[in-house]
Amino acid sequence: MQRELTYQLPFKRLTRLSRAASRKAYPKLWWLTWVWVASALAAVFLITFFADAIQDRLDAVGIPFGPILLFVVVAAVSLGVAYLLRRLRIAEVKSRATFNTTITMKQDEGGLRFITEEIEHYLKWRGLSQMLLDRDGVIVSHGNLFFLIPDSAFVSPDDRLAFIREVYDRLGERARSISERHVAAALTQATSAPA
Repeated sequence: MQRELTYQLPFKRLTRLSRAASRKAYPKLWWLTWVWVASALAAVFLITFFADAIQDRLDAVGIPFGPILLFVVVAAVSLGVAYLLRRLRIAEVKSRATFNTTITMKQDEGGLRFITEEIEHYLKWRGLSQMLLDRDGVIVSHGNLFFLIPDSAFVSPDDRLAFIREVYDRLGERARSISERHVAAALTQATSAPA
């Protein structure tokens, strides 16, 4: 059975989709994050509300600046929990997709195709929103999707330079204006003479 669907999604719906999908796809992380936020806020509220009583008790055992010390402890614990939640989030994302896979980039008259064993992205020329040069490669993007073509993928520096020029020439006016300051040095670079 073949099916073809045509539809539009407004930006507002996409942002709601992002939140809802994230909450449903990673429920453990979502709940842990809210427990962490609620716990930190409750601790700060309790320290603030009972600051005098806490200070009186800690003065009795010779500990000055009790509430301030507790704020520092809450902040340190919160940072630790944030770090652990970030690690858990990364582990969950890595469990759903293969990231160390071979990528094939094909350029044709319509755009750039990024192919792996599991997925394929096709960026049409008019869909490219920006081109950047990074320390180790060329980055093209469509909105918030960024694709890196490492310098090591090119046969030579001249091949890399030709690719940059070809892609830049096909960018739309807005994409060019956004990309220009990032690729200007490469665009003015001379091709090396054949040996």
